[in-house]
Amino acid sequence: MSNTTDGVNAVKQALIIGCGYTGMRLAAGLQQMGFRITGTARSEKRLLGMRNAGIDPVSGSLEAAETLEQFYQLDPELVAYFVPPQEREQDPLAAVLGALSNSSLEAFLYASSTSVYGDHAGKWVDETTPVAPDNPHDAARVAAERLVVNAAQTVAMPTRICRITGIYGPGRTLRRPLASGAYTLVKDHDTWVARIHVDDLVAGLIAAWQRGTDGQVYNLVDQRPHRASEFSYLAADLNGLPPPKWINEDEARDCYEPRALQRKLANKRVRCARLVEDLGVQLKFPSFEVGLPAAVAAQRSGDH
Repeated sequence: MSNTTDGVNAVKQALIIGCGYTGMRLAAGLQQMGFRITGTARSEKRLLGMRNAGIDPVSGSLEAAETLEQFYQLDPELVAYFVPPQEREQDPLAAVLGALSNSSLEAFLYASSTSVYGDHAGKWVDETTPVAPDNPHDAARVAAERLVVNAAQTVAMPTRICRITGIYGPGRTLRRPLASGAYTLVKDHDTWVARIHVDDLVAGLIAAWQRGTDGQVYNLVDQRPHRASEFSYLAADLNGLPPPKWINEDEARDCYEPRALQRKLANKRVRCARLVEDLGVQLKFPSFEVGLPAAVAAQRSGDH
């Protein structure tokens, strides 16, 4: 299929599946590049937000035949897939890939997570590090990644795997969890953490579309891994809040669900060489020391 009418190029189409915090910002960037955006969401609030932003909303189940037919008829040049796998349910990713297998795609961006590397006790990892999922959710992510790579290998679909880390930005500066006391630090577990400002994440996603290699993996993280306490102490200071409490591991087990605690205690430093060197992204916020003050300032100005 091709987005042309009587030999005249039509407006490029982008499909954002799971159009949430990052998806809305990616949509805004693509609209500035001349794309027409279709997005999927479940909540009425998100669907209304998409309409107000000039995004064509789709609310049906991703497995439904009528939804898949909409995707096929849309024939998008770019797809960004942000829906996490559901380990207890049928993952719709395979059906979506099938519906788009004969489209005019320039790139299918699959949003995975750096959590698939598992815990590395503070050591460095990069895209060549073998995945080591240590819970069912991350095992489902790895299985989804295999589907994406398989689509590149078997039907030459231009897929990219984007392993994303903790996303921060306006509206995501730890203000609420710090204010409520829900955010805590665990004694003897001041772990290494990777994060990325949402603006740099969007730049990375666009670069993966424009300059990425089919079937390749890219870590979308900034250039400065840091201790969990560093980010949270600065977040508290910038938001005018007291620093988070330190609790022991037994207390943490009472406060957090097992998967949330495992994620909190995961300890690794993630490299972003491919993002910078292969994709040529010059990060606007290479570290949280630069990005977090900007995010808090934008938050105060109402730029959410």
